[in-house]
Amino acid sequence: MTQPEPSTAEDGRSGGRKRRVLGTLAMLFGVIPLLAAGGVTFAAVKNHRIQTGNDAFIPAAWHNLRTDEIFPDLLRETSTAGRQGSGGQPAPGWVRQTIAEESDCRKALTAGLAEAAMTHGCTTVLRATYVDAGGEAAATVALCVLGSHDDVLAVERSGFSVLADHLGPVVIPVPAAKTAAADWRASRGYGGGTVSATLFGPYLAAITVGPTDPDRRYGDLPGQWKSSGRPETRVYQSLASDLLYAFAHSFDKAVDGR
Repeated sequence: MTQPEPSTAEDGRSGGRKRRVLGTLAMLFGVIPLLAAGGVTFAAVKNHRIQTGNDAFIPAAWHNLRTDEIFPDLLRETSTAGRQGSGGQPAPGWVRQTIAEESDCRKALTAGLAEAAMTHGCTTVLRATYVDAGGEAAATVALCVLGSHDDVLAVERSGFSVLADHLGPVVIPVPAAKTAAADWRASRGYGGGTVSATLFGPYLAAITVGPTDPDRRYGDLPGQWKSSGRPETRVYQSLASDLLYAFAHSFDKAVDGR
């Protein structure tokens, strides 16, 4: 039996459906690349705005960050070698005792570093004092605001490097009343100190470390123990380098996260 031929109306409807489907597909293939391009452009603009905002924030970070963001409650000794406490556990850490008010560069730093910092645009110094877990050693950490990051690098290169063998105190200690650091002080040849550039902006980190006992004189041992006096003089310098690295890393994270 012969099948009836499709009517012209049916042909028209079928052709119309095909054209609509093809038109929809063409539109989708045309819009998708545009949406993708728009997404890439939006992401680029967003990232640019984030970077621009961070760049604007960095020079004012010392003023705009909270004090506990600059000087955290706890600092753990850290070195580029990944130093840890016994058994692979983190070092016990140093506990913050006090935060000093903003200070003039000449009043917060020892003479040599003060002169170098002032030459390179030092405007202010922020300081905080920490004590180790046993209460036997104290450290005053400083964040020095210089003219630029290039100025920071110039001071670091001028002999105040974190790699220096023994600089001695470079930051004027800040004692903390009614704590283990109540009598904290240091003088030339008594304690260790060093400086280090931070990663961002015009910030130089500096530190002085020494015993909390004002009568303690490292390197001055009696009798048969005298031969070990020289190695003992290096204890605080080693602590200074490790603790300052931890502080600078903590500050860099605080700035980079804003």
